Amino acid sequence: MNPDEYVAHLRDVLASNPHIATLQLHTEQRGGNFLYLHGKAEFLHGGILDFKEFLEFRANEAEKYMYAYNYRVEEQVIFRYDNAPDPRAEHLPTFPAHKHEGNEVVSSECPDLADVLQEILERGVELE
Repeated sequence: MNPDEYVAHLRDVLASNPHIATLQLHTEQRGGNFLYLHGKAEFLHGGILDFKEFLEFRANEAEKYMYAYNYRVEEQVIFRYDNAPDPRAEHLPTFPAHKHEGNEVVSSECPDLADVLQEILERGVELE
């Protein structure tokens, strides 16, 4: 997969979700093999997903060096996945990858965007 194919796939995943009311996606190719993207998806139930990724593409694989998926309702963060080196996550087996759930920091691998969207939809039902 190359950066263009990855962005096309991401756009398809987001555009095919009938629960997303508005979408912003910005991409910046850095060098031939690096991609930085960030965006915001606003859901019909009022939730907002802010996301960013920094990836390198080699052969047929992509490696995420940095990511954050921040799901909020208004200004209240419901959950956030990221791999920032948070000192509160140093003891976790997946460090630096982790998930923020309210005030807790829990172990978590890097999720796929489709999985994050599914979790948002499940929680969106709770908010309605």
